[in-house]
Amino acid sequence: MSKEKLKHIPVEAIDFGTRRREDYGNMESLIESVKLHGIIQPITVREDGDRFFLKAGGRRTTAAIAAGLKTIPALLRTMADYELDDKEVELIENSFRKDLNWVERAALIKDLMECYSARQRDWSQSKLAQLLDRSPMEVSRSMTVARALEVLPELAKLAKTQDEALKVIKKLEEGAIVQELRSRQRTAMSRGTAYALEVADSNYRIGDTLEGLAELRTNGVIHIIECDPPYAIDLTEQKSSESDITKSYREITREAYPDFLRDLCSSLYRVAGPHCWLLFWFGPTWFTLVKQCLTNAGWAVDDIPAIWYRVGSPGQTLQPQVNLARSYEPFFVCRKGQPAIIKAGRSNVFAFQQDPDKWHTTQRPLKMMEEIISTFSLPGNVVLVPFLGSGVSLRASYSLGLSCFGWDADPQYKDRFMIAVEQDVKDMDTEAVEGI
Repeated sequence: MSKEKLKHIPVEAIDFGTRRREDYGNMESLIESVKLHGIIQPITVREDGDRFFLKAGGRRTTAAIAAGLKTIPALLRTMADYELDDKEVELIENSFRKDLNWVERAALIKDLMECYSARQRDWSQSKLAQLLDRSPMEVSRSMTVARALEVLPELAKLAKTQDEALKVIKKLEEGAIVQELRSRQRTAMSRGTAYALEVADSNYRIGDTLEGLAELRTNGVIHIIECDPPYAIDLTEQKSSESDITKSYREITREAYPDFLRDLCSSLYRVAGPHCWLLFWFGPTWFTLVKQCLTNAGWAVDDIPAIWYRVGSPGQTLQPQVNLARSYEPFFVCRKGQPAIIKAGRSNVFAFQQDPDKWHTTQRPLKMMEEIISTFSLPGNVVLVPFLGSGVSLRASYSLGLSCFGWDADPQYKDRFMIAVEQDVKDMDTEAVEGI
């Protein structure tokens, strides 16, 4: 329990000490108010001889100094455990006034946790959460951020909020894990796995798709093209729940999209084999333009698109009062020459649930891609994937015994793809042994 008494103390005798709050916000209006009315609400201090150590009221004290006040009303607080009381008062005081910024709050919560832990053996984050009237999850998240800030101070500039900081931390942690796994791949693996990874590494090519297509010969040995190009939409608006993923996704502007589509459709037709399937994903907004570009390039386009129905998905829309939630994605089935559907008569609806380990914003289920590609492919066929993304179409083609290659302009997803390929090889080896 603390004891308090009120008195006016000299401003020059106040010691700010070490305080977590650094950002006092806009002080001009407060200083003007102090000049006119003085300090109405007392600050809180701890008296020690002729010095007064500030516990709460940094903004008021700073304003009083700027306004030229000689004294200031203060509550003199007395308590046995001064260090712990200082931190409690600073956090609680600022929780009910101009709040601490996320960096200051996280650091102060960590300080409190360490102080209590040093004094009570059975102290926990749950107890601190109860003391501060916050959820255990909120305290845990603040602790995570505070520890990260100690080793990565620039995190305070990389993120505007604690939620953004946690996403940055998660991304950095995942990146470190991926790099470690890739390092292990290069030092310890079976000969078969090494060969599979060598093939996968050469098939996942980093570069511009249109430049890569320009290097391929006309009427080449390509039997299936599975194309998932940019849709010229703002993914950060369409998929707000995945904003941490979409920040790095490269889109085409709406103004440049028609020319891009025309060049792409013509290039795909040129490099396709004499009898080739093209499975072309598209945004429904561009239905007419996409179909026109495909037809003008020479492709025979089925008027009725096939769709992926996302099983178990509630759908996506940012305007639920105006639009129904979108629960499917369409793709055109196109032909050059006279290729045949292997699974004749199959429905044009592919109902599959999204894989839980998704790491790319446009990643599709592995089993679904196996089903789609196998519907149109024969053993020994060559599959072209112009926009690789997560590389799931390469993995699906490998599982079917097909050759496959493509490009992606962003190198950051290749390591995750390579790790997934290694796991696919291990899973296939396990299934083979169990089948004996």
